[in-house]
Amino acid sequence: MTSLPTTGSGLRAGSSFYPTMAVAISLTAFAGFTFTYFGPVIRGTYPPASPMVHLHGWSFFVWYLLLPLQALLMTVGRRRIHMMLGSASVVLAIVMVFTGLLVAAVRIEQGLSAAEPNELTDFWKEFGQLIMFNMLPFALFYTAAIVHRRKADVHKRLIIMASASALPAAIFRIIVGFGGFYWLATPAWVMPAAFLLPAVFIVAGMIRDQFTRGAAHRTYLIGLPILLLVHGFGLVIVGTPVSEVVSRVMAVFAQAFGWLY
Repeated sequence: MTSLPTTGSGLRAGSSFYPTMAVAISLTAFAGFTFTYFGPVIRGTYPPASPMVHLHGWSFFVWYLLLPLQALLMTVGRRRIHMMLGSASVVLAIVMVFTGLLVAAVRIEQGLSAAEPNELTDFWKEFGQLIMFNMLPFALFYTAAIVHRRKADVHKRLIIMASASALPAAIFRIIVGFGGFYWLATPAWVMPAAFLLPAVFIVAGMIRDQFTRGAAHRTYLIGLPILLLVHGFGLVIVGTPVSEVVSRVMAVFAQAFGWLY
């Protein structure tokens, strides 16, 4: 979401693919969290929660508002406004990653230390570490997008990958919501589906490149395996000693920064 040039292989005026892709990604995020966050907040039924939980939720909301806006601004040639918002997105991304890790870490720590475990504490103890494997590719792709902000063909694809990689939690909620599942006792296939389906957006970009460029851009060719490896590794280690080590490391993070929660 940072500065993009408008020449060379950058976004062209009138090009609708990336704005459309951005809207699709954002709608997926909004749809998922309408079930468990935005809907209850609007209705006034959301239970009392730490301000950090709300900062986490609304920082993601702003990101997915900014995503299609930034794509549209470059499409219509509003580069200066795009650059200003891009600079602000750096702070936003830091808030997203930090609050996401902190909220998950606190709940993991509560699960590990619960005197009387229940379904909720067990869920976070087992699956909470997946949040880290959700935030890691987002941070990686976004950082790479900043580094390559002057290369529009690379930058825009990295932003799409970063935004798509943060969708598993939303997709999980969509599947659970429309499937009528109890989210603490979902079928075994739901979590893998939630973590693997974001790759569909990247594959769509690769298919578009195949038709318009004759080959998928190398940014996608490098990024897609990274996303699948990180998400796949997180899924594979669930319930293993490796997962427990990751959870305990995150619990240490919660103990260090829990005073902010």
